[in-house]
Parts: sequence; C-alpha cells; structure tokens
Amino acid sequence: MINHIGDRMSICASVSLDTRRMSMPKKATFAFVIAVIGLVVAAWFILVGPTANEMNSSTIPEASAQVQGKKEITIRNVTHETVHYWIKPSDYDSEPVEMTIQVGSINRFPGDGDMDISFQRSEETISYRLDAGMPYSFRYDENDELELYEGSHGRTDAPDLAPFVPTPMAVVEKMLEMAEVDETDILYDLGCGDGRIVILAATKYGARGIGIDIDPQRIKEANAAAKKAGVEKMVEFRLADVTKVDFSKATVVSLYLLEESNELLRPLFDKLLKPGTVVVSHNYPIPGWERKEISFTSLKAEDGEEHDVYLYRR
Repeated sequence: MINHIGDRMSICASVSLDTRRMSMPKKATFAFVIAVIGLVVAAWFILVGPTANEMNSSTIPEASAQVQGKKEITIRNVTHETVHYWIKPSDYDSEPVEMTIQVGSINRFPGDGDMDISFQRSEETISYRLDAGMPYSFRYDENDELELYEGSHGRTDAPDLAPFVPTPMAVVEKMLEMAEVDETDILYDLGCGDGRIVILAATKYGARGIGIDIDPQRIKEANAAAKKAGVEKMVEFRLADVTKVDFSKATVVSLYLLEESNELLRPLFDKLLKPGTVVVSHNYPIPGWERKEISFTSLKAEDGEEHDVYLYRR
C-alpha cells in the first residue's frame, strides 16, 4: 500500500511540475490551469480513490464483480429484522467492520479472498468463515433463531428460495411413489438442482418432466445427467426464476425448498395449478395448505438422517 500511494503521489507531482515549466500566453493560462486541475482530480480519483474493499458494500453496483470477472461474496437478509454483523478479510490481521443489513437487502463484498463474519444470537456470538464467490443468507433456523446459511444466488431480481442440497435417492423414490407418478404425468420440479427427481420419474415411470433452476451450473449438471440416463428427449431443464415460470401444465409438482419459500409460492400454486394436481414436498410443509395435505411420511435415507415428505392435492 505504501508503494502504491507513493506511485500515485509521484504521478500527481509530475503533472504539477510540468505545468510550472510551461510558458503560455496570458489569455490561455486560465483555461490551461483549469484543464490541468481537472486532470489532477481525475487522476487522484482513479489512482487514490477508495478501493472496493474500502467502500461500503451498498455503494457497489450489483453486477460489478461479474463485469470485471471477479468473485464476490453476497449476504442477503431473508429475516424480518435488521441484522448487525461484523466482517473482515480472513487473510488480514485487521479489526472487523460493523455492518448493518436491512430486511430484503443484499450486501456485496467483491474480491477473491475468504472473509470472517460474526453476529450475535441471543447471548451467543456466532462466527463463520465465508468462501470467496459464494452467496449467503441470514434466515431463521428451526428454533426461530438467527442463523447464516449458504444461499443459491446473490441476484436482486429474484428471491433466494433455497441453497442446493441434493435430495437423497431414497427420498426421491418415496416422493415419486407417494405422488403415484406414471407415464401420463408431466412433472415440474421447482428448484431442480442436478435434475435427479425429473430424471428418475422419466427412467422409472416414463413420465415427462421439466426442471427449473436459477443456477446455470445445476442446469448444466442436469442436462448431462439426463443425457447419460438416455432420457434427454423426455425431460427439459430451464434456467429461470421459479417465481416467474408458468407451470400450469403440471400434473405433479415436486419441491425441496424452505418453508418460507413454499409460502411465497403458495399463491402461484393456487393461481396456476389445476384442481387435482399433486404437490410433493421434501422436508418442508406448505403453510396455508394444511387442509390440502393428503399424506405424510418420514423415512431414514442413505445419509442416516430422518426426512419428511408432505403430499398435497390442489
């Protein structure tokens, strides 16, 4: 940093020195001086102005990191309260900076390095290391306590419905079994991840399927898996925001989203889905659809964990 500042000061000094050596007609002197001052100010702003790390994250344009080909850590607030936290680069021995994030907002931290974050939960201080280039979200855990989770994206034009966590295959099997999927069905998987639910529905039951996901990497993986399974003509994977997709042709809808995300989508289910359409959800219920629930089961999958499956009929 000292070397950089020295270089910047040398450039500015050389500009000033050149102006003293020049001889100009009196009438042109004033205009020339104004031009030089403008040049010096511009040079200072470009070379001495605040770096991305020195700027408050709210001043950084949303796509700046992507445009410059750099990584960025994003933190979204999906809670119902303003969250205070402290953050610092992991590879610098510096004091953390206190930050505030409002409900529904996203803070951005461009850079290729990891960052350390801490926040208060009740009487406890929670600390994590954030990986460069990853999205994160403040949410409530199952005990309604503040928690920081990995997110799915850092876009402001689409809600973050859930991070990518693969559904165990035993759970996929149970979801399709409970939904009684067959070759007459059109299955929409909202937040399809690597496409495993849609692909198994096609390979085992002959159903057509459409998977929707906002992450390009997941869509790439899903298409590759469909080709490997030989069902690429029976299924389709779309890169899109689930909340902006018309899934009215579905006879079966599968979900592995968070409970608040299911609640966000419920008005779309009521509007778009035909009566009789089956909705099967892994681990999280659909708030407000209690009367539409027709079946529930819990099973232990290959990961050793208990998983819940909720079945609804529109």
